[in-house]
Amino acid sequence: MQNRYVGDIGDFGKYGLLRALTGGTLRLGVAWYLFPDEKGTGDGKFIDYLWKPTAKHLRGCDLDLSRELHKIVVEENDRRVARIQKGGILPDDTDYYEQALSYLPREPGDSRRKRRAEWLKRALEATKEADVVFLDPDNGISEKAMQFRKTGPKRVFLEDLCQFYERGQSLVIYHHLGRQGTAPEQIKYWATRLQEHLGLPHLPWSLWYHRGTARVYFIVPRDNHRDELKMLVKSFMGSPWGKQGHFERVT
Repeated sequence: MQNRYVGDIGDFGKYGLLRALTGGTLRLGVAWYLFPDEKGTGDGKFIDYLWKPTAKHLRGCDLDLSRELHKIVVEENDRRVARIQKGGILPDDTDYYEQALSYLPREPGDSRRKRRAEWLKRALEATKEADVVFLDPDNGISEKAMQFRKTGPKRVFLEDLCQFYERGQSLVIYHHLGRQGTAPEQIKYWATRLQEHLGLPHLPWSLWYHRGTARVYFIVPRDNHRDELKMLVKSFMGSPWGKQGHFERVT
């Protein structure tokens, strides 16, 4: 996640999903995996859905959310995750961890390892009361070999996920799709990797968001949350989000 993405069309789908999954009996925690804003790319520019007449059907999936994001992006021009935390977007009892993670140029591997371990320890502490933790890396899930490279802070690793899951929390994980195979192939690959690494009895659920750049959300329910989350996912997919084709369930 980067601050410059706040309120774009990807964010709208993200918060729409999180609002649908929490706010009842399940308490939400958010680990942003915040990365410093990068320059020179057009990412985060897709905000005209907030006012274009042709996007009315999309805004109608969650009118309250679209109004709040319009206020943040257009009226206040305050595109920061810190602004999201002020209210109106996610449930009031949501726990957040917004500390940015990045490496210094030419920083030794041992220093990067220590920096990341300390960051993750604080993220775990900040979200310890949550039932469901949303992990929002800039690029998505990756293999361990990428962990201490320059772009390592833009990724969530299977080892990270274990620490949340093994202490009894359900997970919602953002993943940006690449070009290595079709989107369904990539989704099924990572769903299988999550099942293997976390020791899941079933494949995690995956919801493919079709607006903006290609992205998917993996939902990993703990047994004591499964029935409630299953019902909420079914309701979400039966709402305009699913019926209008904005989200598609793959696994």
